[in-house]
Amino acid sequence: MATGTYSGIRASDIRVTDLDVFYTFVSTREQEPTQVFRLNPTDVLTELRLPQDEQVDLEENLLEGLYNLKLPANIFNSIGIYTIYIRPKVLRLRIVDCGVLSALPTVKGIIIDGNELDDFDASLLANNALQGYRIEYINSDGTKLRNTVRYVVSSNKVVPVTENIGNTNQTAIRYRFDDNGTLLFLQVTPSSASSVKPNVTPFIGNPNQTILMSNTNVNPLAIEVEFVENTLDTLVSMVAGEQIKDVDNGILTLYDENRNILRQFDLYEIKEDIDSTSLYEVKQRRTNLDLTQDFDAITSEVS
Repeated sequence: MATGTYSGIRASDIRVTDLDVFYTFVSTREQEPTQVFRLNPTDVLTELRLPQDEQVDLEENLLEGLYNLKLPANIFNSIGIYTIYIRPKVLRLRIVDCGVLSALPTVKGIIIDGNELDDFDASLLANNALQGYRIEYINSDGTKLRNTVRYVVSSNKVVPVTENIGNTNQTAIRYRFDDNGTLLFLQVTPSSASSVKPNVTPFIGNPNQTILMSNTNVNPLAIEVEFVENTLDTLVSMVAGEQIKDVDNGILTLYDENRNILRQFDLYEIKEDIDSTSLYEVKQRRTNLDLTQDFDAITSEVS
């Protein structure tokens, strides 16, 4: 019998609150976005549930991997191109120390303050709640250390302890597992020296360095939404739909399939001053709609 490794794409069941949502806007494709705006993910994303007849009592009945994206009209209200960017939520934290475990002095890790983490999500304080999280680094000059990533193998609560180093009188701070501790010891990968260069350990960070942590439960996603003045339906209505020309005031009104006013134009002629010879027939779009040009109201007078 053959054996092997099998896998597949797993639909994400990430919570909406574990996401960051941003958007940019340009009025034309010749422009480049100059500003990025943040959206509250709970305002634009909602989870979906299984069909009603398939739901099980006392369960969430999540339909994994499928979410509703809502575009609030008070924000998305201009003609142009919106780019919506959805990514895992990024936590900005500080490395308290880079140290080793008391019981396993060969295991080196990153120590962070659990109180900082509590400001984002208290559930991340649980042992191994940060397992699988990605770590990126900010340099001392504020720039990002690009293309350098570490992943959390385990995260556990610890307390610092002072121990003697070998048989000497020198002491060092190490860390011991303690579920009542306020610090978290993050074992990351890669963190061990390779067999090629056994004396060179991989970079995992420095004390007081700023790090960016994010979950790996979903891939970043960019969605482009273009708002246009006319759709195919409105174009068809303007070309082949119902129209009324008010002969008295020269207003031409175009209607959609439900006889709502779609667009209005002023029709007039430009004539020669001397003998009133017609020179031009003008069709000029009106910016203020004349709502008295109601289709049903006008045609009902005829019948």
